[in-house]
Amino acid sequence: MNNQRVMIRFDEVSQRDKYGLRRLEGTAVPSSMIQLIDIADLRANPREAKVGDVTDEIEETLKTTPQWFQFKSKGILIAAANCMPRERKRFELTFEDEDIEGVLDGGHNLLAIALHILRIALGVERAKVVLRGVKRWEQVPAIWRAHRNQIDEIKQDLDFLTPVEVIYPQDGAAGRDEFEDAVLDVARARNNNAQLTEETKANKAGFYDAIRDSIDDKLVSEIEWKTNDGGRIKVRDLVALSWIPLSKIDEDLPGKKDFSPVAMYRNKGACVSWYNKLMESDDISVRTKGDIRELTHKGVKSALGLMKDIPHLFDLIYSEFPEAYNQASPGFGRISSVRIWDESKARSGDPKYLPNPPRTKFYGAECSYDFPEGFVMPIAWGLSALMECKDGKVQWRHGRDPVKFIKKNLGKTLQVYHGMIHMGGYDPQKVGKTLACYNLVANDFKSRLGD
Repeated sequence: MNNQRVMIRFDEVSQRDKYGLRRLEGTAVPSSMIQLIDIADLRANPREAKVGDVTDEIEETLKTTPQWFQFKSKGILIAAANCMPRERKRFELTFEDEDIEGVLDGGHNLLAIALHILRIALGVERAKVVLRGVKRWEQVPAIWRAHRNQIDEIKQDLDFLTPVEVIYPQDGAAGRDEFEDAVLDVARARNNNAQLTEETKANKAGFYDAIRDSIDDKLVSEIEWKTNDGGRIKVRDLVALSWIPLSKIDEDLPGKKDFSPVAMYRNKGACVSWYNKLMESDDISVRTKGDIRELTHKGVKSALGLMKDIPHLFDLIYSEFPEAYNQASPGFGRISSVRIWDESKARSGDPKYLPNPPRTKFYGAECSYDFPEGFVMPIAWGLSALMECKDGKVQWRHGRDPVKFIKKNLGKTLQVYHGMIHMGGYDPQKVGKTLACYNLVANDFKSRLGD
C-alpha cells in the first residue's frame, strides 16, 4: 500500500487527538469499504486472512442481518501515515510504508466483506463459478479488479456499516517516531486472540529477511512466512536448518547454548524460539521502524547466506539416501516406514507402493522412495563439518563443493551410519531423536574432508 490514498466516509465518527497516537473511531459506509478493498494488500496485518468458519459467519451476518453487523463485529483497524479531514464526515488516508501501515487487524472481516460484495455483484450462480477455490485474501484482488464495474452497479444496494478505527501519528517528526514505535505492538496486541505463532511474529519483525534474501527466488513464494498465507513449505523447517551454519559461529550467541541438533527434528518450534532470541538481540540486529529490525552481525549474515545451499543439499541427501543405504545394507525398501514408487505396482492396492511419485521437501523433485526425515536429519547436520568460521564469517571449508562431497561420500558414511538405524530398530523417530546419530555423521564427514 505504498503511496496509496483512500477516502473513508463515516456514518458517525469521533476523533481523539490528546494521546501519543491520534485516532478515529466510527462506522464506515459500504462505498468506503469498496475503496479500501481496491487498494488493500493486508501486508501490515500479522496474519493472512483465510476463508473458513470465521469468514462464513461474517458473510452470514452481512447477508441475513446487515443492520447488526456494526454491533456484532469488531471491525477493521487501519494505520495510516496521514489522515486529513474532508467535508461530510470524510477522511482521506495516506499510506506511505506498507510494512507498518494498512490493515493491522480485521483482515478476515475485510475478506468476508469483499466476498459478500462479489456474490451480490456476480449473482448466486456466477459467484459459485468465479469464487470456487478462493481460500485466501491474496486470491481476491485479481477477481475484484476483473469485476469492478459490476461492483459499482450494485454499491447503492449495500446496507451495512463497518466499525473502523484509524490510528495515525501526531504532527511532526516526534509524532511519526512514536507512531512507528507503537504501531506493531498495537497490531500484535489486537491479534492476541488469534494466537499468533512465533513464526508470524518473527516474520513481521523482519527476522526472516536474511533467509528470504538468501534462498532461491523460486522457493520464496512456496514458503509460509506467516500464519495462513498458504505456503507449501513451513518457515520453521528453514529456521531449524539455519542452525547448521549458525552453530559454526565462534561466539557465545543468544540462543546458541540452548540449541541441540536433535531439535531440528523433534522440536522445530524451539529452533524458532532460539532463532528469534538471537535475532532480537541488540548485538545482532538494530531497530529500523518500530519493532522491525535489520540484521547487522556479519557472522550471522554469512551463516544465513549459506541458506541458499541448504534446501538443495537437504533434497539431495533425501534423494540419494536410499541408494547409499542399499550399498551398505540391501533392503531399505523393506523398512516398515518406507514406501516405494514403482509405476508397475502403483495400482496394485499394496499400501507399500505409492500411487504417485513422492517429491523432495523443498524443490519437489520426483524420487522413488518416501520415508521419514528422522533418517536424514542427522545427515543434514553433518553438513556443519563441511563449514568453518574464518575471520568471523561462516563459509564452506576451503571452498569445498558440498554437492560433490555428498555424492562422493554419502555411501561411505552409510557404511557406518546404517548400524545406528539398525540399533534404533529401524524407527526413524528413535534415530532422529538420538544425539549420537548426529555426532557420528558429523565426525564421519569431518574424517573424510581429505578424500
